[in-house]
Amino acid sequence: MTDSRFTHNGDARIHYLDSGGDDRGAPVVFVPGMTCIADDYTEVLPLFGRRTVVIDLRGHGRSSAPVTGYDAATLSTDVGAVVDAVTDGPVHVVTFSRGTTYALTWAVENFERVRSVAIGDYVPEEKVLTPEMSRRLLDGRWRGTPVTERLDVDAANKTFRAARERSMWGRLAQQRLPLLVVRCGERFLVGEPQWTRYQELFPHARLVEFPDSPHDIFRPDRARFPRLVAEHVDRADE
Repeated sequence: MTDSRFTHNGDARIHYLDSGGDDRGAPVVFVPGMTCIADDYTEVLPLFGRRTVVIDLRGHGRSSAPVTGYDAATLSTDVGAVVDAVTDGPVHVVTFSRGTTYALTWAVENFERVRSVAIGDYVPEEKVLTPEMSRRLLDGRWRGTPVTERLDVDAANKTFRAARERSMWGRLAQQRLPLLVVRCGERFLVGEPQWTRYQELFPHARLVEFPDSPHDIFRPDRARFPRLVAEHVDRADE
């Protein structure tokens, strides 16, 4: 049964869901997208095939929204705080959308604890949104509910303002970790140039397209990405 848990990172109280069960030596740590909350994934956590936790970064879901700490380096320490709360050993890092930025920011500083990486419809970069793009995102809906009900608006704006264009392609490639990348059929965030770059820098990666999915790669089949990740992490452990 999935449990709701909290850990602290400085003045932030970080919420995460924990599927429990056997971690088989390395649990899955999942960092979802900017408009996601951990509760979106309650039903699919068991499909990852081992103990899996999904994180509400500060300002999201049931995590607190402290006054400061919305740069990528600090948000990555929210990821690290949850990792340390669930294990003192290695983990499999799984990401979706903009959560990739913060998960990989932690991973590139802690490669000795990363057994594999799976990226859902994103690239290993930090991106800067224009004010118009960030307003449109915050004024929209995600999975049927207003984005403003999913995250703290002030925290989100601070996150957008703190962002800096930054690449992690090279550092990730140097490690030669087992890598799974999934892109959607829209190819908006992971277009042909980015797909080609994945192919060139990660020749042994598994690259998969969900042609019938929008950016939300959990549609139309909520189970497809978790089950693919389960196969990926099992192969990495072998």
